[in-house]
Amino acid sequence: MSRAATRASLAETTVQELFAEHKAYSPIELLLATNNLTYDAYQAWRKGECSTLDGALTASVDDARQLVEAADSWARSLHLQPEHVPLYGTDNNAGVELTASTDTELDAMLHTEYRAAADRRQCDIFLDTSDTQAANDLVAALRARNTSAAKAAFACLQRLDPEHAMLHHANVLIDALTAPPPSTREHALRHMATLERQWLPSASAVLRAGTRDFVTPLWRGIGAALDDGTPFDAGLPKHHASWPFANGLDWANVRRTVTDVPDCREVPVLMERLAEAEWRLRNRKAAVALWFALCWRVPQQFSRTLQETRFPDVPMRGAWHRLQDEEWDAPVTAAWLPAWMVVEEPGIARAFKPLNGASNPERAFDLLLRLHAGGSDRDEMENRRELQALHPQLFDRYLATVDH
Repeated sequence: MSRAATRASLAETTVQELFAEHKAYSPIELLLATNNLTYDAYQAWRKGECSTLDGALTASVDDARQLVEAADSWARSLHLQPEHVPLYGTDNNAGVELTASTDTELDAMLHTEYRAAADRRQCDIFLDTSDTQAANDLVAALRARNTSAAKAAFACLQRLDPEHAMLHHANVLIDALTAPPPSTREHALRHMATLERQWLPSASAVLRAGTRDFVTPLWRGIGAALDDGTPFDAGLPKHHASWPFANGLDWANVRRTVTDVPDCREVPVLMERLAEAEWRLRNRKAAVALWFALCWRVPQQFSRTLQETRFPDVPMRGAWHRLQDEEWDAPVTAAWLPAWMVVEEPGIARAFKPLNGASNPERAFDLLLRLHAGGSDRDEMENRRELQALHPQLFDRYLATVDH
C-alpha cells in the first residue's frame, strides 16, 4: 500500500470512529488519536506556552496537513457539514483566541468542526433566535473550562430563555468545574461515578468534539487521588489509578502505575493498558510485544479488543481484518495474528527473537522469525517443513511474499 493510500485509510477509519464517539469530528482530535500530537503538548499550546502547534507535532507540518486534508475529503464525502470553530486558550490564557498553525491551510482546517447535516440544520434554527449569542458564549466558556465566563453566559441564557434545552447540561458542567478535586480514595471513586453518569453525558450533549478537553482534567484528578499505593484488585480493575490516567491521556502515569503492580505482565487488563501507554509514548516495539503476548494468552479477549475498541495501532488492526478476510480451512483466532504480522510486515522479524513458545501459533511465529533471519540451507529447509506441517496455508502465504 502506498504512503498516500495508508494515510487515506488512517484518516477514513479515524474520522468514522471519532464521529461515532462524539457525533462530530474535529481535526485536532484526529492528530491526538493518531499520535501526531500529544495531549500535554496540546494543553501547553492552549495555556499559551507556545504560539502554535507546529513545533509540537510529532510529524512535519506538511505530513500533518496531508493527513488532515485526507480526513477533510472523507468527512465531506460522508456529507458531514464543516463549521468554523474558534479555538480559545485555558487557565491564564483563557479567552485568548489561538492560532493553530503558521500554515494557513492547516490552521483553517484545525479551526473546523464537522457535524451531521441534521445537526447543522438545528444550529441554523438557533441562529434565528435572540439567545444564539448567549448559547454560543456558554459553549465557548465551557470548552475553555472558564468557570466565571460560563456562569455569566448561563445566567444570560437563562434570562433570555428559561426553558432552553442547553441549560440543564450546562448547569451539570458548571457543577463539574466548581467541584473540589478529590482528596481521598473514597472521594475519587464518588467523583468517577459522577463523571461517568452525569458529567460525561452532559459534556457529550453540549460540547460534542470538545468533550475530551472538558473531562480530561477531571480524569487526571481522579487518577491522582487513586494513586495512593492501594494494591491492585483484579475484581475492580477500574479502581486502579491506571484506568482514570488512561482516560485522562496521562500515559506516563499509566505506565508507572501499571509497572508498580507486581506481576503486572501476568494480568491481561493491565497488559492492555501498558501496551497502549507504550504505544502512545512512541515505544511501538514494547507495545507490540505486549499485544502479541495477549494474542497468545487470551486470544478471544484480545479479538474483542481489536473489534470493539478504537485500537491505536493501525497496521496491527489492519492485519487483523485481513487475517479474518482470508479463507482458512480451519478457524484462525487472534493467537495466529503475530505470525500473520511477520508475513505481512517482515520488519517485525527484526524487532523480535524467537520466544520458544509451546503452542502452535507461537511455534509458527518463531519459525517465521528464523526464516527471515536466514541461516544455512539445511536450517531453512527444516524450518520450512515444520511451518508447512503446522499451518500449510500460512506457509503458502509466506512463500508468496518471499517469492516476490
